[in-house]
Amino acid sequence: MPAGNDRAVGIDDLSVYVPRLFLPLAGEFSTNRGIDPGKLIKGIGIERMAVPDAHEDAATMAAMSLLDLMRRARLRPEGIGKIYVGTESALDEAKAMGTYVIGMLEKIYGKGSFQECSTVEFKAACIGTTFALESLSYWVALEEEGKVGIVIASDVARYPLRSSGEYTQGAGSVALLVKKNPRLLALEQIYGSFTRDENDFFRPVGCTTAIVNGKHSNQCYLDAMQGAFDSFAAKAVRKGAITPDAGECITDFIDHLLFHIPYPRMVEYASAAIFRHDWRQSRNCSEIEQELGREPNAREYEDLGKYQAAEADYARRFAKSKHFLQAFVAKVRNTATFSRQIGNIYTGSIYLGLASLLETEKIHAGERLCFGAYGSGCSALVFSAIVQQQAGSVPLRGLVKRLQERRQISLQDYEKLHEGKMEKSVVMPCKEFALARIDHQGYRHYEYVE
Repeated sequence: MPAGNDRAVGIDDLSVYVPRLFLPLAGEFSTNRGIDPGKLIKGIGIERMAVPDAHEDAATMAAMSLLDLMRRARLRPEGIGKIYVGTESALDEAKAMGTYVIGMLEKIYGKGSFQECSTVEFKAACIGTTFALESLSYWVALEEEGKVGIVIASDVARYPLRSSGEYTQGAGSVALLVKKNPRLLALEQIYGSFTRDENDFFRPVGCTTAIVNGKHSNQCYLDAMQGAFDSFAAKAVRKGAITPDAGECITDFIDHLLFHIPYPRMVEYASAAIFRHDWRQSRNCSEIEQELGREPNAREYEDLGKYQAAEADYARRFAKSKHFLQAFVAKVRNTATFSRQIGNIYTGSIYLGLASLLETEKIHAGERLCFGAYGSGCSALVFSAIVQQQAGSVPLRGLVKRLQERRQISLQDYEKLHEGKMEKSVVMPCKEFALARIDHQGYRHYEYVE
């Protein structure tokens, strides 16, 4: 899809909301948990974990990111046709989070101002927002009244205290403005899919924290990503969007690869698996063999354990190889900039990666971005978009400054907030939406605090 195509549909702008509280993983946390801080900072790649205050939840964060997006884009409620919310932090088993969000926004824009806007909630673990974006993009393409669509990712990643997943927590919301002739990214509308039934990560009804089978979940992520990438590659070639010559491969035509980021180190594992797989049939293959030797071949091993050990060793060496590290630095590393300071935000983490590229001004008109979204359970979706000529005209969001201005909290306050035992907010709400109370029926009441 050529840049500047008037029939293009894609992302015109985005807004990010992150709680004003954070907990550093090195120091009090790592000491109390008996974990080497190097394992956290370098091993998983997270330095600070965003923590919601007592008045915040997934709905207030969604409302804040939407309000900021509407102000940035000078949107009025009557110009928004649909608001799709991707989340795995649902507040109700029936009521869509988007209705709470609309209720909050109407405190600013007037009661009934969003009544012609429809909303629905997408649940598919961390891939929910990406399915919402795919679905909404098709609606925008057919919309004839000039209305736009909004996709919101909003989540609080929460695991039991002292569990192996605790240090990958985070919270935040990303709102995407989807419209025709977008300024930022035009979707190429090529989607590669992969799905199978797995128990790698799930949260049964009634549970407040997720159940995670860690190593199995990592492998499911890699299997699904490779399957979806192969599906995307085949479709891109069939449609003529990518036409590799002899010795070329799909990643040669991709300028930036964005992956779901449960923790920043995972994008290294994912990109190593994708590049290794993609390069097998390219001119890079012989250069990799010269550096590392031949890949292990299962047929040459009588003992499965020995083959698996050889394969694991080769994968480690590949991830440290000159060719891979050059590709990783050029096409992947910068997508995890903000995740290192925020942690996992589930459905929005891949779009936080996009914000990282935008805020650090790493993307340029005409470049192709390839997104690899993953949702436990498990599903993956790989799709692409072209950076538009007007991308440089979209104002930055001041995220670097906002992250620097957050307030550090103690381990004790973090644990109280985590367990819902903090009676008052650490930072009193000001010019933001806040959860005022939950009534006797379990209904949530919100207000806008001036």
